[in-house]
Amino acid sequence: MKRRTLGRTGLSVPEIGFGCGPTAGLMVRCSFGERREAVARALALGIDYFDTAPVYGDTASESHLGETLRALDAKPTIATKVALEERDFGDIRGAVIRSVEASVERLGGPVALIQLHNRVAFHRAANAEYGSGALLHVDDVLGPEGVAEAFHALRERGLARFFGCSAYGGDPSAVARLIDSGAFDTIIVNFSMLNRTAWEPDAGVARNYAGAGKRAAAAGMGVIGLRVLEGGALANKAGEAVRFALSNRDLSTVLIGFSDVAQIEAAASYVQEKIPGGVSS
Repeated sequence: MKRRTLGRTGLSVPEIGFGCGPTAGLMVRCSFGERREAVARALALGIDYFDTAPVYGDTASESHLGETLRALDAKPTIATKVALEERDFGDIRGAVIRSVEASVERLGGPVALIQLHNRVAFHRAANAEYGSGALLHVDDVLGPEGVAEAFHALRERGLARFFGCSAYGGDPSAVARLIDSGAFDTIIVNFSMLNRTAWEPDAGVARNYAGAGKRAAAAGMGVIGLRVLEGGALANKAGEAVRFALSNRDLSTVLIGFSDVAQIEAAASYVQEKIPGGVSS
């Protein structure tokens, strides 16, 4: 598996990251045996970056990932997330810390990366237009007793090394504030053949990410691509879609969700000339 550096974190990550969300569902719905086989094969292929979150399967993804990695005695790079709800507005710092403490317990130890799952704007709302959790005001993130302060407290306790945010939704100007603040080491962006606006802004595209990926890369952040298959819309062009995303050298890794081992083999074949086990592109 080819590898890239995750921005200023200095972490070496595979070009294909293992998405543990509920859409493909392997880490949420499959049996222990299926999960063990799939994760073992992914690791053998060099796919050793796992992206999970408490909201994936109502904590099942984190619990299952932790259980599987312990069974394999494997210690890959793990990224998880924090999604605050409206009820957390009164104690954002405390809510972040409690969420990460619970994630670390489920995963079986400290993680490399904690990412803010919420979208940000210049106002609050109980729900974002899409995505997880409430819509946060940018001051909820960067202000006193906010998300960034909580993240740094977690680092001091050794529970996480680096921090990330999301450009998938929210107000692009607020996302720019997060990037420019220097408080975050990584960012998640939507980038695909159907939506290139994280690098090439286009007012004609329904979801315009206003160059957030380009801005983040220029600031030295690690840029993580998601929805490279656009929720299945590009599934019949999966190899082309993945290679297109990875042709952008500003991307450190692209997240792909898997349902079985065959999909892991296929994804690895998109970026490798030869795969252990006899599969080749």
